[in-house]
Amino acid sequence: MSQAASQRRSPFMGHRPVIPPVVNPSPAPLPEALLERFRDAYLPDLSDAVGHLYTMSPVIRPLYHPCPRLLGQALTVKAPPGDNLTVHGALTMVQPGDVLVIDWRGYVEGCATGASSLVVPIENGLRGAVVDGAWRDVGELRALGFPLFARCVAAFSPPKDRPGEINVPVACGGVVVHPGDLVVGDEEGVVVVPRAWAGRVADSLRSYRRPRSIGDFDLEKLRQGFEEKQIRFREVVNDHGGSLPTSPP
Repeated sequence: MSQAASQRRSPFMGHRPVIPPVVNPSPAPLPEALLERFRDAYLPDLSDAVGHLYTMSPVIRPLYHPCPRLLGQALTVKAPPGDNLTVHGALTMVQPGDVLVIDWRGYVEGCATGASSLVVPIENGLRGAVVDGAWRDVGELRALGFPLFARCVAAFSPPKDRPGEINVPVACGGVVVHPGDLVVGDEEGVVVVPRAWAGRVADSLRSYRRPRSIGDFDLEKLRQGFEEKQIRFREVVNDHGGSLPTSPP
């Protein structure tokens, strides 16, 4: 903007930051064979593998149930709270396999965007969205089977005036997410696998089949773990000067 144009700028529009907006290209996609190893991974196992620092806060949750599995690489957005211009900008950059991850600092008085804005990106390969904020058109997105994770639903569509940043490190649900990181989500929550560790995390995962009855669990192994935890509990209580009954009353 020229100096003359800057001087004509209305004082009611606020200050223009000295730091300009940053828009970076997306990283190269991870190998499909590697991604496939996460498709059926039990999300709590995945959370244990990456640790607390890469497991999003439970305030970030599916906005409808049952929600399809979320799996893809992070297309990150850092948007000014209360303005979704940069979200729309990021949607024009979608590549097959992307998951939109939006740092909106927990803003919930408006939506990051709605269903109609996602149709073309979904056709272009968008796999899902995670926003530290709100979304709308949940019924329409449920009908489309689009995985959607957020703090809540908000109907209001906010202004589109202030630019943010795309494909930079962001904070979402208490986790730092880098462009190209692997994002996995389901009814248990959302986990981020740092891109550089994706292979090693995949190698650590067990083959998992969801139990459907008590008989599907390894009862002998669970009893052993139960007894070990009981011993550990007694040791800690005694160490703190407490006492426990030696047998049930």
